[in-house]
Amino acid sequence: MSTIQDTLANAGFEPSVAKIYTILIENNELPVGEIIKRSELSRAGVYDALNLLLAQEFVEYRKECRNAFYRALHPNKLYGLIEQKKRDEALLEQEMNETIRALTGSYNLANNKPGVRFFEGEEGIREVTFNSLEAKDEILTYLDVEATQKYIAEMNKEYVAKRVEKNIKKRMIVPDTQATRERYKNYSPMLEVRLMPPNIKPFKTITQIYNKKVSFTTLNEQKKIGVIIEDEQISGLHRSIFEFVWNSLPPFQTEKSVTPPSSTPPTIVPLLSAPPQPAAAS
Repeated sequence: MSTIQDTLANAGFEPSVAKIYTILIENNELPVGEIIKRSELSRAGVYDALNLLLAQEFVEYRKECRNAFYRALHPNKLYGLIEQKKRDEALLEQEMNETIRALTGSYNLANNKPGVRFFEGEEGIREVTFNSLEAKDEILTYLDVEATQKYIAEMNKEYVAKRVEKNIKKRMIVPDTQATRERYKNYSPMLEVRLMPPNIKPFKTITQIYNKKVSFTTLNEQKKIGVIIEDEQISGLHRSIFEFVWNSLPPFQTEKSVTPPSSTPPTIVPLLSAPPQPAAAS
């Protein structure tokens, strides 16, 4: 059967901290010298443990002349350790679930099955987004510009800079909104954009097709979720659909692509002189 000190250690206390806390619980109030004597720990070890207990508000102390006397507070405060343990376990469960999903994707790839990896939160979205920088040629993208600017503007700014640095070209199909037209009217030549028909509303999603992968990202107030699918047939299907849609849309006329009217005044060609009239008969 576990001792009290074992249980405290399992709850998160260091063994030395659990030992000193138990001594104080059982003895009401003690000076440092007496704590050292009863715990059989070094002076430095005792002070380190007491400082931890003070910081977590499990003990308090009072000064009397040059001596400090320490006493434990009510054990009810230990319930906080249970709540912290639950939070830690929930976090560990979440991290393990994400790890298992990632490992499952790698395992499936090794066994000739479609690799599917799931991601959540800001870091997950970042991993999905920046994974496309592994592209060996151009990236094909469906993008909701307004959602991107609202939820991951700084991340996207960094991503674009790295994409341009790597000299990766991108073709992108986006909803036809005023924000889209404003953003891309003077954009980089590394990006070619075509607009969906105006009746297609913003969809708060990003789809990227590159190499043998397709990634999906959902952006809204409630959740940020990303998925990467690695499979030659699935990515090939999405690539074909993208090309079909792309070829059905007219090129987006950026300000750079529109030839400005010439400032040179038109050349005026004078009319030819009228032919000479024959002389009148005398």
